[in-house]
Amino acid sequence: MTDKISVIMPALNAGRFIGPALRSLLREPGVDLDIIVVDDGSTDDTAAIVEKIAATHPCIRIINGPKAGVSRARNAGLAAVSPESRYITFLDADDHCAPDRIWRQLQLLKDNPDLEFIIGLVQFFEEIDEETSRIIEGSKTVTVTGVQLAAALFRRSVFDRFGGFDEEMPQGEDTDFFMRLLEAQTPYLLETVVAVFYRRHFANMTNDTAQVRRGFVDALRKSLNRRRAGGGSMEIGDLFKRRGSAEEAFRNA
Repeated sequence: MTDKISVIMPALNAGRFIGPALRSLLREPGVDLDIIVVDDGSTDDTAAIVEKIAATHPCIRIINGPKAGVSRARNAGLAAVSPESRYITFLDADDHCAPDRIWRQLQLLKDNPDLEFIIGLVQFFEEIDEETSRIIEGSKTVTVTGVQLAAALFRRSVFDRFGGFDEEMPQGEDTDFFMRLLEAQTPYLLETVVAVFYRRHFANMTNDTAQVRRGFVDALRKSLNRRRAGGGSMEIGDLFKRRGSAEEAFRNA
């Protein structure tokens, strides 16, 4: 295997934003990317936009399927990861990869073979230059620490050991995944650099704060049950911040 990095991007009716999201990845310097777009049953022009960009960027490929939910879409992407890939990351189809994020995190993993993943900060935003992935001056932003798949670069071995995402969870599946990693005391580095720009708009899944809270509680309950059964413990530290709390901080900014 080489230093190839697979990027998994679930997409559902993402035609409005997926072009800039893909271009934010294509601007990453000095990295060998395998970008897997999993079309989760879109009825808009998502697939057509991806195919047009992929025509000149063969590192992009698309998997078309029926609408099955974000967890199943991510798992479909994991199943399609290139055999050559040693690293895996994610990006939602309406967000932006922060400039140089993947390259920087790759160097950290290569320089620290004891670490299994690197995770950075998440910056919520309302307005961005879609061609440069730079936040527009004066746009409301909030930067937080928290579990966000698109803020992290993982060694492929993490998914070989822990599997993918709980397809029965409509929310909180990413929190559940990170909790499984921490329960096993998986070594990681939390960097104090913005890794992903998280777009706030009317169609965000996380607009339903009650459902977000239920997802967090469900993930916490699953973690407690696993630790009770196995007699283990978990040091949460600064990594976990409830998504609902971050959303509220942005609305109140």
